[in-house]
Amino acid sequence: MRNYGKLTIKGSTQFEAKLSQVLENIALDIELLINKNLYEAVILIGGYGRGEGGVVIVDGEELPHNNFDFVVISKDITQKDKDYLTFKCQRIFDEHTEKLGILIEFTVISCFKLNNCDPLVITYDMKYGHKLICGNAISLVENKNFELEHIPSWDVRNLIVNRGTLLVINDLMLNKDNLDEKEKKIIIKHWVKAIIGYGDALLFYLGKYNYSYIEKQKRMKRQKGITQKFKTIYNDAMNFRFEPNYEEYLKFDFKEHQEFLKIELAKIHTKCEELALNKVKISSVSYINKAVDETLNNNLTFKGVLKKIYFLTKRVPTISSMSFIENIKYKMLGIKGMMPILFPYVAYDMKNEIFDRILKDFFKLNIKNKDAYKLSYLNYWKKYVNSNFVKEDFGL
Repeated sequence: MRNYGKLTIKGSTQFEAKLSQVLENIALDIELLINKNLYEAVILIGGYGRGEGGVVIVDGEELPHNNFDFVVISKDITQKDKDYLTFKCQRIFDEHTEKLGILIEFTVISCFKLNNCDPLVITYDMKYGHKLICGNAISLVENKNFELEHIPSWDVRNLIVNRGTLLVINDLMLNKDNLDEKEKKIIIKHWVKAIIGYGDALLFYLGKYNYSYIEKQKRMKRQKGITQKFKTIYNDAMNFRFEPNYEEYLKFDFKEHQEFLKIELAKIHTKCEELALNKVKISSVSYINKAVDETLNNNLTFKGVLKKIYFLTKRVPTISSMSFIENIKYKMLGIKGMMPILFPYVAYDMKNEIFDRILKDFFKLNIKNKDAYKLSYLNYWKKYVNSNFVKEDFGL
């Protein structure tokens, strides 16, 4: 058997061996059943790829708490071959993970596309936090572009918003009078992911980010200028990620704790934007223009310029309180690019007539209502950001 190293922080030797055997079986079947001319490598990323996956105890038995996240790096193949590769990998992954109840997420990306990908938080994490299942991932590990110093600020803002969107979902879920235990556990998972995401973003802007959860946990504890309250929240969320204890969170008043977290995370978001945009506060209208300019100026690659030209051809809602030039700039970002910048006014219930007018125009609403903004935001989220998002999965 190949040596996959540690896969969890808290798992027993027996549990580690069980997970390693699953990965070995997957590797053997890929090598046996899939033509090597179709793929460069198959890697495991996420928590288990970092060696920091979660373990939950159910009826005295250790079970994986996180998904197995795979990336299949294909050779430069036709779409037909890519579809075949995807189909075969899906069958192999499912066959070897169903018995342990491990959920699978995977993506197929060509070596060419990977080599030409923008440097992002996820590509840095992937480069340094993965396990090689089979093949050769040299195109990833030798990519000098996937380093921290190359990651643009707008991508870290996207990280905040990606995790912050879970708080928006929570707000709407909490409108329901009686939540069942499954729904409560979803909300708890969202809290934990949001806390870690915001904390990670702050570490990035402070120059302390690292791909390892354990290392980030240590760095947060040592960091000056961060309140002890947030350090404790972040530390607890990290510990939950390694070894979840739902009972501690199920004791909370959920609506009260949601509001508490929104206030604390809004402070972290504000601090991140002040560090990114030279002390501009998200509570001011000037933040929108500064963030738009920064995002446009941070994406001046050939591909980035082509995107801006393309977005100028698309129809987007006009924001009446913005000038003609400001609307042109916003149009160059597109709706997907503008959503992270307007996110704070949706998520943190900021009360301001100007923000209300901007949101009403952006979402094409006739009413001023925080729940309407949030529902419209999630509709846009599905349409422009994450087509896999299904709000009905959360009872919305």
